[in-house]
Amino acid sequence: MKIRRANIAETNELLQLTSYVMGESSMGYVQSDINIGYNVFSPLLNNGAYYLIAVKDHWIIGWVLIGPDFNPIHTEKTGSILSIYVFPDYRNEGVGKQLMMRALKELQQQNYRKVHLNVYTGNPAKILYEKLGFHDVSTVMEINLN
Repeated sequence: MKIRRANIAETNELLQLTSYVMGESSMGYVQSDINIGYNVFSPLLNNGAYYLIAVKDHWIIGWVLIGPDFNPIHTEKTGSILSIYVFPDYRNEGVGKQLMMRALKELQQQNYRKVHLNVYTGNPAKILYEKLGFHDVSTVMEINLN
C-alpha cells in the first residue's frame, strides 16, 4: 500500500465518493447526498484542504481529507481532519491508522500546532483516534423542535 496526495482527477472522484459515504461516517445522522457533499467539501478544497489517498494495486482503498480549521476561537494554528474513509474490504488492516499518521505528519510539517476532528457518537473509528492521542474537547448537543 502507498499513501500519496490525490491528483485533480482523483480529487474530483473523491469529492463525489465523500458525499456518498456521509451517511455511514455520520452513523446515519447525515444523509448521503451529492449536493450536500459538494456544498460542504468544495469550499474546503478551495481553501487549502486536500486528500491523501491509500492506494493498493492501482486502486484507491481509503482517503483522508485534511486542511486548516477555520474556527475563530482557536488561538493557535489548528489543522483539521475533515473526512476519513476506508473501504470495508480493507478495514482492520491498519489503513486508517496509516492515513491518520500521514495526515498528522503533514499537518505538523505545515506548522499546525493542534489538529481537530469531529466524530459522531457510535462511530467505531473513535477508538483509533483515541489510540492516536485525540481526546474529547467539547460535546455538541441537539434538540428537535418538531
